This record gives sequence, C-alpha cells and structure tokens, in this order.
Amino acid sequence: MTLSQKEMMTRCIDDTTLRDGVQMPGIRAPNPEERLEIARLLSKINIERIEMFGTWYDIDRQSARLILESEIPDKTRVAIWVRANKSDIDDALHLPNIKEVGISHPISDIHLKYKLNIDRETAYKRIEEIVQYAIDHGLRVFYHGEDCTRADWDFELKIIQLLEDLKIDTYRICDTVGVGSPHHTSETISINKSIPDKIEYLCTHFKINFEYHGHDDLGNAVSNTLIALSHGCKWASTTMLGMGERSGNAETEKVIMNLKFHHGVDKYNVKYLTEVCKKISKATEVRIPSNKAIVGMNAFTHQSGIHTAGIIQHPETYEPFPPESVGNVRRLLVGPYSGKKVIIYKIKEFMPEINEKDSRIKNLTNYLQKHLFGSGIRKSALTDEEFKEILRKFAII
Repeated sequence: MTLSQKEMMTRCIDDTTLRDGVQMPGIRAPNPEERLEIARLLSKINIERIEMFGTWYDIDRQSARLILESEIPDKTRVAIWVRANKSDIDDALHLPNIKEVGISHPISDIHLKYKLNIDRETAYKRIEEIVQYAIDHGLRVFYHGEDCTRADWDFELKIIQLLEDLKIDTYRICDTVGVGSPHHTSETISINKSIPDKIEYLCTHFKINFEYHGHDDLGNAVSNTLIALSHGCKWASTTMLGMGERSGNAETEKVIMNLKFHHGVDKYNVKYLTEVCKKISKATEVRIPSNKAIVGMNAFTHQSGIHTAGIIQHPETYEPFPPESVGNVRRLLVGPYSGKKVIIYKIKEFMPEINEKDSRIKNLTNYLQKHLFGSGIRKSALTDEEFKEILRKFAII
C-alpha cells in the first residue's frame, strides 16, 4: 500500500507521555503544574490528542483538572485512560469538561488467563457493557486492545466488529510487549504480529479508525509505528523520548520528524521538540542521552576532522535538517580526531580577526594534535572554557 502525501497529512499523533510515559520505572513523578506545562508544549507542537491518567491518584485528578480547565482542550483533544469498569468511567465523569476516554482491556489469552482469570466470552461481554456505558454517558471512546499482537486473530476480529457496531471512534492496536514485526506474514510471522499485513487487512475490512501503540522491547517501535501509519492507521500513540514501561514506546519526536522528512507532513511545529523534551527531562529526572536522535546534545555535534570540514563548508553534508528547525543547536568541538579547519573555526569564535597564517595557529595545532591528543594525555573533546584557556596560553586571546 502506497499513500499519497495528502493521505499522510491526515495521520494524527496521540501523545501518551502523561500516561504511559509517567509509568516509566524509576522516574520522578511530575507535579500537576509541570504536567500542565508539558501539555501546553505538546499542544504548541500541534499534537492532535493528549492521553493522560485522571482517575488513579489525587495527583492524576489534579493534573487532569488543570489541563481540562486550561485553554488546551480548545486546540488539542484530551483523553483520559480508564480500565474497563464502571467505577473508572464514573470517576472520569467527575472531571471538568471531560469528553473522551480510552478504555483498556486485554484480549490475549495470556492476559485473560493469567492476569484476569476470565475466558474470552466474559471478556467480550465486559467490553461490550463498559463501552456502551461510556457511550451512554456521552463520552467519545477509543478502545485499547491490550496485547492484541499475541491475541487470537479471530477473537480480535470479533472484538473489532463489536466496537464498530457500537460506533466507537477508534480501535487501538496495542503491541503491548513489542512483538509486532515490520515484516510481512511468513511461516514464522502470523498476521496478528505482521504490522503491515495486519493494518492493511483491518483497514480494508472495517470502517472504524485504527491507532497503533507500539512498545520497543525488540527495538521496532518507531519502524512499526511508521509502517502502521503508511498502511492505513489514522493514529499513532507515542511518547516523547520514548518514555514508558520497560524499554519504552515509539518516540513522538522521531515519528513526527520521519513524517516530515519522508512524507512532507509539515503540520507540526517541530521547533518545540527539543524544548518539550528538556522540560520532560527536568520534570521526570530522566537524562536525555547525548546521542539521542533529534533532541540529544550530540545530534548536531561534530568533532572529527572529516565531518567538521564538511559542516564548515556546507552543513547539509552531515546534517539531514538544520538543528534550529527542531530547537536544537549545532556544536563543533576540538577533540582527538579534529583537523586544522575546525581548530581555526573554533579560534575565530573567540578571535574573529585572526589571520589563518598566524604562526600561533600552527603551534597550537601541533600542540593539540601531536601532544595533547596524539600522546593520549587527553582522550575527550575540550569544552569551550578549556579551549579558551589553551588559547590564552598560546597568547591568541
């Protein structure tokens, strides 16, 4: 299946950082004000829907109230995650301006047997009852088919038909333990695990909207999410920085930038991507890896002689898009593999008027390449302050 740019523009992001993301083990739980600020930034990016908790703890209720009573719902849909029971729905209904819930219930035999101790028939009736209850109370519903990539295929189709008959908004394909594959069906990959074939089949045989929620246990979350979108899913469920249980989820920032770079989807304000990631990092005390794509410190940092020479001449040689477009910055460092061009470039940052033929530059270059780095005395790149101190020693500044 090949979709046009116009069709890809209709794809939407449901960011679940404030639900699945805050379940990440070991993080600091953001306070309600921090969650509001994160939601505001997500809305500024033009994320179409924000999913969050709202019925578990007081902090969740306070956060949901703050966000639902803010200006955010005027621009971005806000959905509350609930379990498939009436008490969760009733709790959600006490929230101000509540319009939408995501109802989660497992459909795999593994979960039904070992987590809930019920059979498929009981699960089917429970899902039917709770979804209808939410609809009867005026809520827009999307349903989470938890662990559906390990569910019985025929049972999943039966559940989807039920939900379509109930006229809910969206069915979420939950690859709960990340076993979905980007490959087509084969002797070893069944259709419920083959993301391209599964999505294409469902979108061909049902009229309901589909959403893909992928975990990264096998490292395929982003690829599977993009495949799901290109094969017919309307929604992608993602988290900033890939936060979430175990190995996390598909990163919102990666999915958005792939949509922009490969499909020309330009409806998202990507200049806020780095800012929101930094905000989330500070609020949750999750460190952003330096080599994290798009938003990491090293995403646009260059040190080796070949790379820095190319960047100085024309940044596109080693950058697929400008750092400022995603709110990041370019950094050129002097390190073990740096050449003369980047050394001169860094000198001119502090001494713009210096002549490149100045003998001090040659002496400095020899010192850095042959002594400091070449001998192994220094093994890591210099900070700007360290480089300035060396410039002072060579009487350059």
